[in-house]
Amino acid sequence: MGYGTSSEESLGSNPIVEVNLVATEEDNFYFLNNPDERYVGLYHRHEDGTLMIRGGVLGVVHELLPDEIIVRKISYVDIQDTREKVSDVFYKIWFESNTLSDDELLSLQTTIRDGKKQSGRTEDEPLVFYKKDRNTLENRKDIEGDTFEQMCQYIFTQKIIDLENYFQIILQELPSENNQDVVQYVMRFNHDGVKFNIEMAKKVGNNFSNILNLSQLTKPKFGNKINVDRAREILDTNIFELLPNQTTRQDQVNDFFTEFDNLIGPPPVFQDVDGDGVGEDIQNKEQDEQSRISFENQSNAFITRLDTQASGSSINQGKTLESMRNRLNTYLGDVDNVIETLEDDRPEYQNISSGFLKIRKPNQAIIIRAPGNDLLEFQKGNSYLTDGFTITMWVRFVSKTSEGTLFNFGNPLQDNGEGFRLETKTNIDDAGNYKRWIRLAVRESDGTLRDNHWGVENRARLIDGSSPIGFYGDSVIHQLYPNITTDDLNEWYFICATYNPNVSEVGSNQRFNKQYWLNHVNQNNEIVAFSGFGAKCKVEIISRSDLLRARGFKIDDLTIAADEDTSPVTTQNNPPTVNFSFEIITSEEQEEILENNPIVQVNLQALPGEFVFEQTGEEYVGPYHLHQNGDAMIRAGTLGVVHELLPEEIIVPVQQQTLEEEEQIVERQIQQQEEEVATQPTITIRSGGGYWWQNLPQ
Repeated sequence: MGYGTSSEESLGSNPIVEVNLVATEEDNFYFLNNPDERYVGLYHRHEDGTLMIRGGVLGVVHELLPDEIIVRKISYVDIQDTREKVSDVFYKIWFESNTLSDDELLSLQTTIRDGKKQSGRTEDEPLVFYKKDRNTLENRKDIEGDTFEQMCQYIFTQKIIDLENYFQIILQELPSENNQDVVQYVMRFNHDGVKFNIEMAKKVGNNFSNILNLSQLTKPKFGNKINVDRAREILDTNIFELLPNQTTRQDQVNDFFTEFDNLIGPPPVFQDVDGDGVGEDIQNKEQDEQSRISFENQSNAFITRLDTQASGSSINQGKTLESMRNRLNTYLGDVDNVIETLEDDRPEYQNISSGFLKIRKPNQAIIIRAPGNDLLEFQKGNSYLTDGFTITMWVRFVSKTSEGTLFNFGNPLQDNGEGFRLETKTNIDDAGNYKRWIRLAVRESDGTLRDNHWGVENRARLIDGSSPIGFYGDSVIHQLYPNITTDDLNEWYFICATYNPNVSEVGSNQRFNKQYWLNHVNQNNEIVAFSGFGAKCKVEIISRSDLLRARGFKIDDLTIAADEDTSPVTTQNNPPTVNFSFEIITSEEQEEILENNPIVQVNLQALPGEFVFEQTGEEYVGPYHLHQNGDAMIRAGTLGVVHELLPEEIIVPVQQQTLEEEEQIVERQIQQQEEEVATQPTITIRSGGGYWWQNLPQ
């Protein structure tokens, strides 16, 4: 649909007021410029009542294109009641205005002659009576004419009730015929200057001709003489039975459902709003309500649908489809209240990983640097500020209160600092609950500090490099950042932190809109996947359990046993002293490490309850051997042999491996790789009070 702004003043007073209406086959909607083409589908309504195709957007003002305007054709059924009322008015006014002789009456009545209904009869011929005068021979062709139809449609659309005040008989003199005066009787309808003329009769001299059939009009004749022969022709003197046909119970049931099918009416049109396959939003509410008996007692009205629709009609209270449904529910408890247990056929997730790195103590860290103390690729020319970057990691928090750095390059929080920092912080809210929140801070080349906070009601987003930390109180600061629950310390979280320099960080009128700063609101204030507006820094979080459920897994216990570090958090040595680092080693270096770790004990025996596999936690019973570094592996082994330490073959004592032993093993493994930390800028992955990083779940 084409929208324009050239006639903004004229269009501004006619916005869209109803959207997503549904036109069905039964609604009889047709295009205004093509009355023969039916329209079925979504449409919307403007304030002036104009209907146009497509669902529309509430409040939008656009040009009314004639090719897209639809109108409803009034069907024969719609105005049937109007036709009946108008016909009754015709005869009432005519009968009150004219007195006919006996011969005139006979000429106007209907009889059966030669097996056919014919107008005009004699005293000896039978008189045909009709249920309604409009069904007589002459009326069928006169009252079904175009003029009569147009008049009835006008009365229907204008909702005119007091019809008699708008009708009158007009006498028009016509040229004489056979030296006799000719008068035309015309029934005229006049409403606010809108006129319709219906020719009722033509009188030549004293005789009527071309008159609407008045076969229902008769005169009684008084007398005591009875023609026996005629009586026998009419009266049935043979009595065959005294009792009528008896109705069975099954007949009553059949009749009930037949009548119910006739009275229930068509079901409303529902739209599936939430995509669950079930329609819940009624689209033709007004049309459906007007077809029910509580709206107007019409001859073709249906049972009232809702109890609220019958509230203004005392006679229909308790006689609605809703009240019937509620009553039927009391008979179907054994059907409606059946508890069915569905079998969970989802595959159960196996907690398998190729391994993970544990960083437990505060200020433990991994330092990543390029070989030869060269610059990393993203450092060259500060490309991370022009191209942007994304940081992802799996984290498990081992306490409610610990906080610190998760990932940093340089120190962006200093006034003259540079780089970026991903950190976790905690605070206590007004209810005394611990709140953990994640922050990404980036110092741009011009000194502007960016972070990922948003605005909420009563607390605006701070712009131009201002930080909400210290500006808002400690008890509410968590409301401006993405949160991680502190109730479940066994849960893993996938954190994705992004800096996008191409995002336009403006929006002084959106400072309280959270979705805007998450890049989900465009210039038209519409919700989109990515708008290009909002915060340059963004942090998204999903738990491991939620991720696995989304992938269709059944989640059991994902707990990985570990000792919680209860040592106090310290802020000394910040940036911290690095106690280990890693880098890619060559095959020659790997071979050198293996040579220093031969088998030192063989033919040892693992008894039940002593050892489990390190990867799976499954118990192991049988022979094993020990290497020089203390690792125990399955099979008896050969003394002095050097081989690769396969993770799936390593076993550990049950509930005997202490934190100190693990740290000693780690120290021995990295002792061959340790180097002195250079002054070159590096990326640091830091513990900050006890966090674990794990690779992506398989």
